[in-house]
Amino acid sequence: MQQLVYVFAVIVQGTAWGAQFTMLKLAAEGGYGELTVLFIAMFLVSSCYFVILLVRRSPFRLTTKSLEFFAVTGFLGYALPLAAVLYAAPYLPAGVITLIICFTPMVSIAVAILARTERVSRTRLVAVALGMTAAVMVLVPQLSLPGLGVLEWMLLVGLVPLCYGVESIYVDRRWPEGFDIWQVGFGEAAAAMILVAPLVIVFGEPWPGLAWTTAEVGIVLFSLIGLVEIVLYFWLISRTGGVLVNFCVFAALFAGIAWGMIIFGERHDVSVWGAAAVLLAAMALLTRETVREARTTG
Repeated sequence: MQQLVYVFAVIVQGTAWGAQFTMLKLAAEGGYGELTVLFIAMFLVSSCYFVILLVRRSPFRLTTKSLEFFAVTGFLGYALPLAAVLYAAPYLPAGVITLIICFTPMVSIAVAILARTERVSRTRLVAVALGMTAAVMVLVPQLSLPGLGVLEWMLLVGLVPLCYGVESIYVDRRWPEGFDIWQVGFGEAAAAMILVAPLVIVFGEPWPGLAWTTAEVGIVLFSLIGLVEIVLYFWLISRTGGVLVNFCVFAALFAGIAWGMIIFGERHDVSVWGAAAVLLAAMALLTRETVREARTTG
């Protein structure tokens, strides 16, 4: 029964994760500066967490180690990856953005192996090789286009799986003692907001007039969906480790592509669909091995 709960949580988290990046694209096309969107989103997310902490009467005591943890996770989990998505969103389909971000499990496996928290196996090596193949299938066609097409924006979004893959392993190994998922969620979002605030003051663009447009809808939905996604993210890591949580890529990939097609009318060529199929094959290998190991150790 417990395994079914984990599977359901992974599916919900993945669906929310895929929808988030579509909401960011919606917000990025609404007249707000990228840094402004990021700051508003982090303010809304951290405010939601703060209210939850007040209702739960949860103490929030900062230590040197927890400050370091929140600074690192705020940067890797929010500030850098979301800024990359916002700057690239006007130039890339939401489905392609989600596809690139779904390389996160490949990165987390590689980091886990290097950190010696995961064993090296033939299945894992094949999965990583398939992930690299999928990346080549998406990137190489851009090399033949004038001005290299949108390659630079794809590479920028490539920072996202790098950040997320490293962060999940870091969170698993450095979880601050005495903090629950709500406290960690608030700390990470608040840290990201603080990190972004000086950039908004120095480089931010003037805010557009207050109105309820698709941009505002995108920002609010991103924040609410993100609250659900990040709570499930930390909950899964605290109970299953730093790799399983990234298996939400199955749901995220299809959710991101589907929302892009529904909201923006996106259509993808053969290389994108082929890369998605290869990436799913890689994730299927990793999932099968994880299930086998769980049965062996269980």
